[in-house]
Amino acid sequence: MRDVPPWVRRLGPWFGALLVGLLVTAALSSTHRGTGYVRDEGIYFQASRSYAAWVDRLLHEPAQAMKRKVRDRHFAPNHEHPALMKTLGGMSARWLGSAPAKDGVPARGGQMPEGAAMRLPAQLMAGLATALLFLAGFRRAGVLAGLLASGAFILLPRVWFNAGLHAFDVPVAAMILAVVLAYRRAQGSVGWSLATAVLLGIAIAVKHNALFVGPLLALHHGLQLALDRLRHGRVAPRSTWVPLPLVSMMLLAPVVAWACWPWMWADPATRLQEYVTFHSQHSWYNMEFLGLNHNQPPMPLSYPWVMTLATVPAVLLVAGLLGLVLQGRIDVYAPVTRDAQASFWRPRPDSLPCRDALLYGLFAVFPIALISLPSTPIFGGTKHWITAYPFVALLCVEAWSRLWRLAEVPAARRRWMQPVLLALMLTPGAIAIRDAPTLGLSQYAPLVGGPRGAARLGLNRGFWGHAVSGVLPQQPGRLHLHDLHELARRQYAREGRWPQGVEPAPLSRADAALLFYELHMTTHEVDAWNRYGTTAPSTVLELDNVPLTALYESPLIDPTP
Repeated sequence: MRDVPPWVRRLGPWFGALLVGLLVTAALSSTHRGTGYVRDEGIYFQASRSYAAWVDRLLHEPAQAMKRKVRDRHFAPNHEHPALMKTLGGMSARWLGSAPAKDGVPARGGQMPEGAAMRLPAQLMAGLATALLFLAGFRRAGVLAGLLASGAFILLPRVWFNAGLHAFDVPVAAMILAVVLAYRRAQGSVGWSLATAVLLGIAIAVKHNALFVGPLLALHHGLQLALDRLRHGRVAPRSTWVPLPLVSMMLLAPVVAWACWPWMWADPATRLQEYVTFHSQHSWYNMEFLGLNHNQPPMPLSYPWVMTLATVPAVLLVAGLLGLVLQGRIDVYAPVTRDAQASFWRPRPDSLPCRDALLYGLFAVFPIALISLPSTPIFGGTKHWITAYPFVALLCVEAWSRLWRLAEVPAARRRWMQPVLLALMLTPGAIAIRDAPTLGLSQYAPLVGGPRGAARLGLNRGFWGHAVSGVLPQQPGRLHLHDLHELARRQYAREGRWPQGVEPAPLSRADAALLFYELHMTTHEVDAWNRYGTTAPSTVLELDNVPLTALYESPLIDPTP
């Protein structure tokens, strides 16, 4: 390394992070071409086209576009969610997506199908998350630690699946990670304090999960001051109790979030109240857990914890817990310089410990704990605490760094042992993604026996109506869509991917019927048996012999009511 120019050493980690991010984005873009459109995406596709049309109008007719009636008309669809990712998805589709199909024939032109183009910004955000994790891991313990951090996040099957969708869950996880890492740098920098606030505003404009970030960072700051005093008798100056990083987030982040959401520009107080009310009274999902269907709160307190054990490889959970315990203990007893020059502008100079393990632990545990509260509505499964997983990955790096320091392993052995151990830690998730890249919502960890073990335990097989690959009928007729959202079906049709002559219809008039296997859908299957006079579906989509979607049809039945 002595012969390597200093600028190469400085840029090396950034080049590695860029390479990891681009590879992840490219892999997501290619593998998710075969992933069906989930029901939420159907709604977001429609909204994205409307939002992008407003941006186009803003560029060409700014005076007209800024009129309240015009702006509200464009942003009314799906206005209960922030607009940023949908706007980016819509613009991506305008620039890269193909035109709508004509008579079922995909249109020429465009770089990719419209839905794939709309998914691209979220996939880029997933690439950003892995790049940031690589950088954080590299700075902690080198290249392999960087690969561990990025792999421990993106190679989780539930993360991989959600990362490729035109949705907000992985993008907000990426933005929260960016805010936390920027906050870490803001402890000794005015510039980073302002950057943290801007990033937080963008995160809020992605999804409401980010509203918890400021209070959590304030809690971490307060814990640091308390530990300084309890363990070392250091009393912090009053100017550091509410320092610049926290103040800038309180003042600047809401302005940035508001600027990114044109729906909020008119009558913001009323619309903010509407936004809060919508999410506090969110509609409930049906969710199977340990053989019981839950369709209203409260869910069992154990639900998110058991589902985390069931969907995240145990080796990563153990490593994350070890990192929290081992490095967290060091953080608690970290030496403190009593005369450190802390101030409002630089609340934690280099002479004061920043207690990263405690910071990561807060952000790893809180999202899971929040979902376990009895007052929390039943949301769509594990995707609602995906924001925890980047910090579990960083805690794995803490364990990696600490354990290799404690292990008395000769350098020659360490050179081959570290890559082998890294591969062993990341292999379970990588295998699951390889086996079912498009069915991540039905994939489970080896700890519960994979999809078959989860089915025996009575855990949810899937939802959102996306698992239709190879199941749709190819003959013209009327099809009962079941849980496949009509807006998702229209997106298939826009891209020429919907079978010609197949039209949606109620079960009572349908020639064929889709069935998505969920516990609360049992009566729908019985209705299909009665309708078609058979208990045997003509086609079944499976994962490890676990039925996910079935197609019922009978050529003998008279389709007229």
